[in-house]
Amino acid sequence: MQGYKHKFEPRKGREIMPLRGFVDSSGAIIPITEIKKGNADISRLGVSLPTLLHMSQQRPVDRKPSTTELLNGTCQSYLERTAEYCIRPEDNAFALAGTLHHLKLEESAGLLDRLKSEITLEAHGITGTVDLYDSETKTLVDYKFSGSYKIAKCLGIAHYYTKHPTEVYKRSGRWGKAGTPKRVKEFYRDENKADLEDWGWQLNFYRYLLETNGYEVDQMFIQATVRDAGLQIARERGITGKIYMIEVPYIDNEHLIERYVMKREALLSALEKKELPEKCTDEETWGGMKCESYCPVREVCPYNQTKGE
Repeated sequence: MQGYKHKFEPRKGREIMPLRGFVDSSGAIIPITEIKKGNADISRLGVSLPTLLHMSQQRPVDRKPSTTELLNGTCQSYLERTAEYCIRPEDNAFALAGTLHHLKLEESAGLLDRLKSEITLEAHGITGTVDLYDSETKTLVDYKFSGSYKIAKCLGIAHYYTKHPTEVYKRSGRWGKAGTPKRVKEFYRDENKADLEDWGWQLNFYRYLLETNGYEVDQMFIQATVRDAGLQIARERGITGKIYMIEVPYIDNEHLIERYVMKREALLSALEKKELPEKCTDEETWGGMKCESYCPVREVCPYNQTKGE
């Protein structure tokens, strides 16, 4: 993020919210306080005032840990609650689109009594909001608005190569020798390679929340809308559809609770002691990719060696 430099300094007092402002194209910080007054110069932020007002909304810093929050590394969750940081509006573009996607589907769910949407529940001091529960089929559904890379992994998309029946390479290269048949990538789904990663943990904890509050759950699905559907990059990953229903396998409750309670205790302990937790794991940072471009607090994280690039 060119022009924007910030070092980690814990906030003092609950009245100060973590998200301090937005970084414009020149690197200048536009404070949220000015955005909310409606008198800030937003000409170089690249989005409308209503968009900025929506992105400025924040949850109380002393809230109970949520199911989705505990999917992140404890260090990230700690900094999101304790450090003042800034974001570029474009970094939240997909999150905004996902929110609007949820709102429209929530409105439609209200047309039938059997469909319950946005159910907020709690267990073990951890909250969670279920996108959709169908009381007739006892089905839990969570809506996702995601890229083809993630969806291909969840589906277990694999591939092999076959020879094109008529076309040949006109010149030699790493792809093959001139005059030989072109290679064609064929895709298929391999359930053994399907990896839902954090989505599986999230949906299963929602299931647990529902069950401990008197709901029966027989099936769990992720309804995944592909945000780069139709593009070449998606097709190269074997993703040709625009929306997928992905069944989520059951995770044993003992392992589920152990994982979530451990993450909750780690976060609350760090907040109480005001001590920066250990660096997020390789899994939590997607092999470091999250630290480079996707983590909202990457610019204030003391562990991040890529900030400012």
